[in-house]
Amino acid sequence: MFVHEFALLVAASSPLAVLCSIHAGLLAAGERETLIIPVVREYPRIEVVDTEELATPAPAPAPTIPQNQPEFALAA
Repeated sequence: MFVHEFALLVAASSPLAVLCSIHAGLLAAGERETLIIPVVREYPRIEVVDTEELATPAPAPAPTIPQNQPEFALAA
């Protein structure tokens, strides 16, 4: 094999090697779940809540003040 083929192999594998070494360094330093390299594991469970209990009726809209009536024009 020629030197050019080895250079291509190094150029193609260096990004993965850098990511693996960063992940290994963070793992050795005590960091967990950094997600640099995705790990196959289960997602945490989400507790299902009944939505009927959480539903509250919407408040009635506030009454609007008619601006063109003379009583309200005097009050303003």
